[in-house]
Parts: sequence; C-alpha cells; structure tokens
Amino acid sequence: MYKTANHEEMFSELFIYHLEKKLGMNMAVYERGDKCVKSLDFTDSASVNFEPAFTFMGDNEDYEDVFARLNELCPQASADFVKMIFLDTLTANPDRHTANFGLLRDIKTGKLISFAPVFDHNMALIARGYPKTVSKNDILICLFNDFINNHTEFKKYLPIVTEDILKSVLATVNMKVRSKDIIEFLMKRYALIQKN
Repeated sequence: MYKTANHEEMFSELFIYHLEKKLGMNMAVYERGDKCVKSLDFTDSASVNFEPAFTFMGDNEDYEDVFARLNELCPQASADFVKMIFLDTLTANPDRHTANFGLLRDIKTGKLISFAPVFDHNMALIARGYPKTVSKNDILICLFNDFINNHTEFKKYLPIVTEDILKSVLATVNMKVRSKDIIEFLMKRYALIQKN
C-alpha cells in the first residue's frame, strides 16, 4: 500500500513503526517512499484474511467492550490489543477506529489466528504539528489508565520506554525533526501512563 504523506506524517509513521519494532511489538512493515509511505502486505499475499474490528464491533471503540469481545473471539489477541492502545496513548494517536485494527483469519479453516499487525499512525506524534503540552487530563491517557487499572494483569506486557531507545529510533529514521521536543513529549506521556 502507498500512502501520500507530508514530511511530518512520514516521520510519524516511520518513527512509530521503528519504535514498535524496537519494543518487540507486532507491526506492519513501513518503508519510506517518494512523498509517500509504503506498507507491505501483512496478509502474505492473501494467505490469511484481515478481519477489521468493525466486523465484530461496528463503530464501538470502547476499550472494555473491544477487549471483552476479543477475549470471546480470539483470547490470544488480548495482549497485542493492550500493547496497541499503549502505543497509541504514548504517541497521541487519535485515529484508532475499528477499521484500522483487527484479527487475522485462516483462509482455509476460517479460524481466527491472532491480532493483526498494527498499522496506521499518520495522525499521531507530530503529524498535525508539534504538540504544545502534555496533561494528565489528556483523553487518551485517561482512557488507557482507566483500562489498565481494571486489568492490572496486562501491565507486565507494557514495554519499557527510555530516552536511549527514542534516540536510537530517531537515528534509524534519520529525518530532520525537532528531536529534543519529540523525546520530551514522549517521555512526559510515558510518565503519565500507569505502569506500576
């Protein structure tokens, strides 16, 4: 898939992809293109089907409702769902609707296999400009903290984020951005996420 992107959107998509990789998360592969971001087909040439969450949730994005439904349909997807909403919270991704995450289904048996690789971060981080402030009242931080406090057993799946990791990812992406502002923004958000 090719997605047209300006500099900030391209950086955000690539940075978050490399951050997820560094943190050991299941992510769709992204590459830099000419005025676009390229994403490789995570269905392996349709050897599995991608079933967006919309098919079993409609427009309902409520974390508790999605989590409960995933536990019914594909319990092994739960930890990856928690990691995804953690990363969305960390990177201020406002665009995690039910059409851009879901499950993988075996095309022969119809059996649900796993959570699909995470994709679509072109509205996160600095995609809409450099964020000015970080607040404990940020809606994504509040929603995630409420959820994780109700499911403390999943805190063990939350990756550790450090300034060194962020610097390493910035070096890998190698695009001209205000690195210090990005590190400060992410570390402030990380500090407000309930991890302990």
